Amino acid sequence: MNVDIRILLGLLGALLVGIFFGFAIVDQDWLVSISSDKDGLIMNVFTVAVGGFIGAYSAFWLKANDDDRKRNELQINALNSALLILIRQINAIHGIKRDFDQYIAPLDRAFSLPAMQPPNYSDLKQNIDVLSFLIDSRNPHMLMKLTIQQERFEQAINAINIRNNFYVNEVQPALSYHNLNGRPLPVREFEEKLGERLFQGAISGAEGMYRLVESCDRSVSITYQELFALSRELYPKGKFLKWVSC
Repeated sequence: MNVDIRILLGLLGALLVGIFFGFAIVDQDWLVSISSDKDGLIMNVFTVAVGGFIGAYSAFWLKANDDDRKRNELQINALNSALLILIRQINAIHGIKRDFDQYIAPLDRAFSLPAMQPPNYSDLKQNIDVLSFLIDSRNPHMLMKLTIQQERFEQAINAINIRNNFYVNEVQPALSYHNLNGRPLPVREFEEKLGERLFQGAISGAEGMYRLVESCDRSVSITYQELFALSRELYPKGKFLKWVSC
């Protein structure tokens, strides 16, 4: 434990307690008869004071160590919770991207990719408040990185939901109405039959969704690796959740 103002105050308090008990315990007649045996008085006071000091400081030291242990446990738990959130976000985004990668051409992404509704990921949210101790680490910007990564993940999921709603409620009915499902038609004919709003909306919606998912897929793994490395640096003996690619 680093020596700080708390320890210095503890030392001073233990010293004062030791001296107080030294004078209180020593035979009071010696304090009245200063001329009798001054050396004996001083020795007895010193001995009892040192004993009181050691006892008082030992109690303080044990209390301080217990406080540090509890604080470290809370911080390790907070780091593991943050790592678990990132691992779950990695798995979620990787799964979504695998499905997306089956559709390469912009037209396929806009009109052939089905509206795959993602699960409810509302619980995958970082608790930044319990990680505030990272401000005192060598990488205080980790808090901002975690905040930005959380926003990226939420933006990606929101983009998927927005595109899916547009596709199901407007694009798919139009495709069925014009008998365009699965038909290899020229792009111009698609646009003419659907109209500019539906056609461009489907293209841009799919493009924005893909872009956000790919960006999140790259950044979430990097953020996890940085937080894992920082956690191991802060607590070399701590046990932290490690993500293994499937």
